[in-house]
Formats: sequence, structure tokens, C-alpha cells
Amino acid sequence: RTARRQMPVPGLPGVSDDRLFRVLNLCLLGWFLLALPPGCRPRRWEQAILALCGFFGALYALTLLDAVLTGAVPADAGFDSLDGVVALFSSRAVVFSGWTHYVCHDLLAGLFAAKDAQRRGVPHVLFAGLVLPLLLLAGPAGLAVYL
Repeated sequence: RTARRQMPVPGLPGVSDDRLFRVLNLCLLGWFLLALPPGCRPRRWEQAILALCGFFGALYALTLLDAVLTGAVPADAGFDSLDGVVALFSSRAVVFSGWTHYVCHDLLAGLFAAKDAQRRGVPHVLFAGLVLPLLLLAGPAGLAVYL
């Protein structure tokens, strides 16, 4: 098992990356709101999801910046080849940032699809039963199915 290291997020001294990782499960609150039938959602449901995404976006930026500044990004990492991407994701700090990116992006895709489905009159039972689980578990595939 990879050694734990403290995430250097300003204002959160002594918080381990494992503990901070569990905070990402707050995204499930957003998915819960998306799963509710439109008439049962709280009044500010969209703002709640956007606030979660804003939090995740800030966490992503901070942890990615830390990974770059502390040298956690391997020297042979990059986006110009598959080997470069594999090297990039060999770093625990980069994987954490990457997962935060996925959590945020997929929730935003879910918000877009939910609002669009409601606007287009897609039956919520179909949306919540088929599209939403795909968006949660396999974001791009769920978006492709929806579109």
C-alpha cells in the first residue's frame, strides 16, 4: 500500500488524503437531488449542485497545483502519449486530483442532462432509471446514451 501523505490544502492542516477522499462522496448528495422527480426537488437544488461542483473544482485546482509544485508529477508524465498519461496516473497525488476532476465533471454532466431532460419532457422514470446511473458510473457513456 502506498504511504499516506498529508494533503497540503490551505486551512486544512493534518487532513490525510484518505480522509479528504471520503469528502468527495458528498457528490452523492448531488446525484440524490438529480434522482428526485422534478416536483420533489428542493427549491435551490441547482445551486446546491453547483456549489458542490465549485467546491470540487477548487479542491481539484489546489491538489493539482500541489502535485505540480511538490514534484509529485513524474518527469516522464504528459498528455502527448499513452505512456505519458500512464506515468501521470502513477502518482497518488495526481490520481486524487484526477478523481476529483471526474467527480466534478460527471456531476455537471448530470445537472446538464437533468435540466435538459426536464425541458424536453423526457419521462423522469426513464431518465432516473437509465441515464442517471450511466452518468454516475460511466459519465461519457451516460451522456452519449442521453444525447
